[in-house]
Amino acid sequence: MTEVIDERKLKLGYLQILAAAIIWGTYGLFVRALDYSPEYILFHRFLFGFIGLLIFTSIRDGLASLRPALVHWKWMIIPALLTGLSWMAYTYSLIFTTVANAAFLIYTAPVFTVLFAPLMLKEKLELKSIAALFVSLLGTGAIMGYSGLFSSGASLLGDIIALLGGMTYGFLALFLKRAPREILGLPSNVMLSGYVTLALFPFIVTSLGRFSWEGIMILLALGLFQQSFGATLFHLGLQRVKAQHAGILTYIEPLAATLMAALFLYEGLTWGSILGGGLIMAGGMIVVLRRSAKKVVEKPSPRHF
Repeated sequence: MTEVIDERKLKLGYLQILAAAIIWGTYGLFVRALDYSPEYILFHRFLFGFIGLLIFTSIRDGLASLRPALVHWKWMIIPALLTGLSWMAYTYSLIFTTVANAAFLIYTAPVFTVLFAPLMLKEKLELKSIAALFVSLLGTGAIMGYSGLFSSGASLLGDIIALLGGMTYGFLALFLKRAPREILGLPSNVMLSGYVTLALFPFIVTSLGRFSWEGIMILLALGLFQQSFGATLFHLGLQRVKAQHAGILTYIEPLAATLMAALFLYEGLTWGSILGGGLIMAGGMIVVLRRSAKKVVEKPSPRHF
């Protein structure tokens, strides 16, 4: 059976992925503004994100609307594990290395997404995806400057942790794309946020009393902005966009992270950053530009509509 996806819906999917990536690019600012452990930061990010999602869902559709998706609760266990591991690695890496280094190494993720999408999702590996990936990798490398990946004085430990985060992040989009279609969006984000919150609770239970009102307000903003809003946009975008395209389009995040670090954290903005930004934008354009106004994709059964 076929489903026709028109150009407007596809463009909306691209915009949702790009918006999510820009929102996630602010993460380094939040982490640097907080004097808490990575576990404490992530627990509250997902806790407040989970609460925000429940409130939004109850107002828009009612909590009963989540009931059909909960039947597929097992589908979200592995994505929740990958999400927690990738964000934990990213948060730890920001303690030891620069925002640019951490963002670049986390964004080795699309390499794994593009290479394993044909195996896990039976997606055809497109030539333009390989070209866009190559251009985007050059761009993120240029953002770090001309001195090379590990010669900027950043801690090697932080770089290795960020690289491990990139590996887990790369497989996240693949597992989300395999989930039943009716889950993706608010339901998948609600379940994922709830799972990660529960998993992190034992690690921070002894430090719950260590907080300031200023810190809690920043954590609240982090949860609502990054998790409730940004992650939901990403999940919704995956309904319309190929996993390998989504992985490459999110290269806008290291560009946003680098620019924000330069503006607010006074990390140097070099000609390499400017050149890298242009290459990242070019990589995104390679993915987005299409020859036809409509695309036909195969759907296994009507229940996934």
